[in-house]
Amino acid sequence: MALKPDILVSVDLGTTFTGVAWMTPRTPPQVISNWPGDGGQNERKVPTVLIYNPDGITVSSWGFICAEDDGVPGKVRRECFKIFLDDATLAAVRQQGLVNTPRSTVEARRFVTDYLGKIYMHVKETVESEMGRRSWKDKTVTFLFSVPTTWESLDIINVFKGCIRDAGFESGGVDHSALVDLTEAEAAAVTTLKTSPIPFECGSLFLTVDAGGGTTDLALMRITSIDGELPQMSQVTAVNGFGVGGTLIDLSFIRLVQQRLAAYPDVHSQLQHDIAVRMSRSPYFVTLKHKFGQRVWMQSSILKVQMEGVSRDFSHAGLGIDKGCMLFSREEIQSLFDVQVQSIIKRIDEQLGWVTQNASGEQVKYMILSGGLGSSVYVRETIQQMFTNNPHPSATEIAVVPCREPQLAVARGLLFSHQQRWENDRMPVIVSHIARASYGVIVQQLYSPAQHFGEDIRDDPYERNKRWAVNQVQWLIKKGDIVYPDTPLIKRFEIRLDEGDITRSWNAEVVTSQNEISVTRNHIADAEPRSRSSEVVRCEEQPQWRAADAASTKI
Repeated sequence: MALKPDILVSVDLGTTFTGVAWMTPRTPPQVISNWPGDGGQNERKVPTVLIYNPDGITVSSWGFICAEDDGVPGKVRRECFKIFLDDATLAAVRQQGLVNTPRSTVEARRFVTDYLGKIYMHVKETVESEMGRRSWKDKTVTFLFSVPTTWESLDIINVFKGCIRDAGFESGGVDHSALVDLTEAEAAAVTTLKTSPIPFECGSLFLTVDAGGGTTDLALMRITSIDGELPQMSQVTAVNGFGVGGTLIDLSFIRLVQQRLAAYPDVHSQLQHDIAVRMSRSPYFVTLKHKFGQRVWMQSSILKVQMEGVSRDFSHAGLGIDKGCMLFSREEIQSLFDVQVQSIIKRIDEQLGWVTQNASGEQVKYMILSGGLGSSVYVRETIQQMFTNNPHPSATEIAVVPCREPQLAVARGLLFSHQQRWENDRMPVIVSHIARASYGVIVQQLYSPAQHFGEDIRDDPYERNKRWAVNQVQWLIKKGDIVYPDTPLIKRFEIRLDEGDITRSWNAEVVTSQNEISVTRNHIADAEPRSRSSEVVRCEEQPQWRAADAASTKI
């Protein structure tokens, strides 16, 4: 990957919306806002939605264009497919009985690939047009992608990389490359540091909360430089995420509508069978969700959502329908938010609790909200009120601040991070990370009865009195270690050769474990099968394994 490409493109593939930005060494970041089907509104993010033709294979429409295709008999709408690359998430959702989910992670991968293919073609056409139709294939183009913090397994990230590759991001030219660069939490933190007017002090702590459509990611960071041109920070704890986002508010709203309709089956049968889902996607509910919390909206005790396809002449007191609109009390809508907000507050409290236990006496002065749900006035004011009324010992005067353009924080952060490196001799914005997993190499160790009791042993073929314990792990990085992306990690390994053997390269098996450092021992079996993955790499004489090599997947 070229450090200073001709074109740098960032892609924030979200659960519900996707944002893309791009820049060149001579031009500032630009957000793509000419999405097909947006009605000339210059929307800065595009829905992460596909509609397939009746064959189930070919794509009929994507993004905003799906609004024209929705409800056509035989065609199938697909959404929220990114989160289903994780088989655990897919299994949990299917167990809850949700319909229209992928049949497998393989099918989810196809949906992601198809959608990214549409994004790629639109980005290519847009950038080519703005650069005067210069040859795209002859340019050096680097694509930067983020991943949810909930994706801790390298297996999922490698599947995502396969989707990116299959969508065409690396096939447009000889010098086109794609990199899974930062987690969404890290990218949001970069945008905060690079653009926020907050008067940060060197050494101070801040917490970013990136609450999107499907996940919420937290990053606790420490400012290490307040240089206006070269601001820098380091991770204090490993970034973490959990499955709370705006999509869950939509699902709760759908259930609320369905419960009302179920009480009047005779009326329900006269409406569109998926009226509740359609209402959740309507611009009326979307506006209500985004504006809820603003003073003018909170002054009204009754809130209306127009029902698509229902006549203005239709009213029903029992269903709470008046002139084609379903009426909701302010408390009903508030309850949709409160469940999610309380989950976010619980995780924030846990993160602040870590500060109390491990950095006693330090204060987190700022909490920065980003993402679609993070842009909600109600979410921000509820969190602020909670920590004002019940001050945390490690955040007694914390200010909850919205990020500039919160829904674009991730896409912009990816660009800012790379831009600082290319303009300032590879100086990163994030100078150190906390390892989210342990990484090691499979080796054999000199047998010790006390250390290797009950393990597989082999005799030394060269020295009769020596025995070796096999399938041992030499850990290069342990979960919780501080990792510096540009600093090589060097570990010496010895390989014994037969006399006359001229081999100069060998395969080494690199394994990862999600177990905590206290239980990560030195045998491969000590890592739970579900939390362990391995990869065979080719080693040359005196190999060096660099932290920067792993930084592309953010260990």
